Amino acid sequence: MDAQLSIAKKTHSEPFTLDVSFTVGNGEILGLLGPSGCGKSMTLKCIAGIINPDKGKVQLGGVALFDGEKGISLPTRQRRVGYLFQSYALFPHMTVAANICCGMTRMPRESKEQYRHRCREELHAYLELLHMEQFAQSYPRHLSGGQQQRVALARLLASRPDAILLDEPFSALDDELKDSIDQELKATLLKTQCPVVFVSHNAQEIQRYCSRTLHLVHGHLRQEGKSGCQQR
Repeated sequence: MDAQLSIAKKTHSEPFTLDVSFTVGNGEILGLLGPSGCGKSMTLKCIAGIINPDKGKVQLGGVALFDGEKGISLPTRQRRVGYLFQSYALFPHMTVAANICCGMTRMPRESKEQYRHRCREELHAYLELLHMEQFAQSYPRHLSGGQQQRVALARLLASRPDAILLDEPFSALDDELKDSIDQELKATLLKTQCPVVFVSHNAQEIQRYCSRTLHLVHGHLRQEGKSGCQQR
């Protein structure tokens, strides 16, 4: 399923109106590039339902998540959109393993034992992917910012969303760690076969992960181009 939006939102903190329109294809990683304060995070929040646009439409797989004319605005919990916040939003009273597993839902016709077995397997896979195996029983307060960021990303992937929104997903990671998870994480995102919007002010990150880039300047899209990487 693809994601489509055409929205406008008056901002109070910035002297511009956010006015963007684009489509993200099924299995595509779209980069949204621009400086701080240009409207990137607000765009993601409008898709996720955290902020309502003043007008326009947001659709996922042909289903209206928001339609200003028809008065449709689905609650965030009903949108099946995975959003990686810059603040990570981990549950402080839960271990790393519990934080990741709480995103997993039981599939139709899946027995309790099958569900538990799948959760154990997926938990191990995500911990290994993001180099967090030794922290499975740790609590968020004992983790660095970069480690918390990886846990939040694992929880997002474990929830199997219909669309993925990544807001500066590697801002707290050092270059060595970024390089070590780079290709595997990109392959994992592509394997989800859902629309992915990757927000960053770092052109190199966008180039590594995204097949197409939109440039956002003062709330408006400027130029569009293909990134240097090829999807694998």
